[in-house]
Order: sequence, then C-alpha cells, then structure tokens
Amino acid sequence: MSAILEVKELTKNFGKFQAVAGVTLTVERKELTSLIGPNGAGKTTFYNMLSGKFPPTSGRIIFEGRDITGLPSHKIARIGIGRSFQITNIFSQMTVMQNILSALIAHHKKGTSFFSPYWKDAGLVAEAEKILDSLGLLSFAHVPTTQLSYGDKRLVEIGIVLANYPRLILLDEPTAGMTPEETERMIALIHRLAEETDTTFFLTEHDMKVVFSVSQKIYVLHQGRLLAEGTPEEIRENTQVQEAYLGGSVSA
Repeated sequence: MSAILEVKELTKNFGKFQAVAGVTLTVERKELTSLIGPNGAGKTTFYNMLSGKFPPTSGRIIFEGRDITGLPSHKIARIGIGRSFQITNIFSQMTVMQNILSALIAHHKKGTSFFSPYWKDAGLVAEAEKILDSLGLLSFAHVPTTQLSYGDKRLVEIGIVLANYPRLILLDEPTAGMTPEETERMIALIHRLAEETDTTFFLTEHDMKVVFSVSQKIYVLHQGRLLAEGTPEEIRENTQVQEAYLGGSVSA
C-alpha cells in the first residue's frame, strides 16, 4: 500500500485550549481507516483541519504527496478530498436527482441557463443515475428530499460527495441518528463502495459496532492526543483504550 494521507504533528489551539496536540498518522490508499475517541477527544476539530474548515496551529497535512496544510475547503475539495457531516447537508427544496445534478454541475464546472436546463443534459442525468443506483436510491430520483427517511437523506449526502469524485472521503459520524436497520445498510454501502471504487474512506464514528465492522485500521484520540493505533483486534484488547472509554469495554 501507499499513503494517500499523511498527517504530521498536527496541532490546533483555540486560545489557551489545545484541542488537537501533535497528532501524526497515515491513511493508506484503499485501507478502511477509522478515528475514534470519547466525546471531546478532538475528532471533529481534526476533521475540520483535514477538510480546510480550520487552519492548523502547526503541523502538516500531506495528500498524495502534496502539502495541503491550511488550504481552504473549496480548494481541498477540488484536489480530491470529500467530506460528509454529522448533520445532513443537502438541498431540502430539491429532489434527490436535483441534489446529485447540482453537485455534478459544480464538479464539471458547467453553466446552466433557462434555454438549456441541466435536466436536459443526457450525460449529466446518466451520471447522476449511476450514482443513485450505487446508493440504492434510483427509485427515489424524483422524490423531494423532504419526503425521505433520515437514513436516505444521509445517503443523498454521500451521493453529493461522490459526485465530486474524491479520492479520499472523510465520513464524519456516518450512522449518527440512524435506526439499526439504516446502520446495517450504511455499513454494507461503505464496504461495497470501498471494494468497487478507487475511493479511500476515513471515518470517525461513536458506534463501536460500525467501527469494528468496517475498519481495517483504527486510530484512537484521547484529550487531543493519539492514544493508540492498530487493527480492530488490537484496539479491542488495548487496556489504555478501555480506560479512556470511562473504564468500559470498546467491544461491538
């Protein structure tokens, strides 16, 4: 394997508070990797730096050999890193198809006009249908997103991310708020997309069942610092990790 993402001594301070403290880690290409930790461990701040929402206080972020430290979100998205959020981030006033088409238009830098509407672009529509089919949402193509279940709305958000054809996707709590059935569906989808596409997935997640079902490698943050790293089996048996989770088990 080769590294798609290298993070070196990444630190983020908010005044005197250090949210992330000198974290170094590597995400290998096509390896399903997770970042876990108790509430307040610094996971979201870490993702915000990777995606360009926050500039780091110090440290470096290397994507495919290129230093992207401190680049803004739109530039990071353009070079191949996509992100889904804990809260659904879709256009609620549009249909499922229109959400995907909007992302494709932005990706391909296509303009639209009253005389040449995007829904008449057969190439774009076919592209959107392929993405929706991969998500199991093709039958919902012309349904307003307001009529979807919460789980399906999360899938639309992932579809928007996929429409930008990222080589690395940061999944921020992809199963948050989902029913057990929706969670199982999301686990299966992540596995399938990882196998069928060239995309690498790096997720943060509270649900240990999801983490241990999906991950090939796990990093653990605690109080802003990297506490442990290893395979799911190694993390499950790590006493420091168990203690960090309030003395409880981290088993699925």
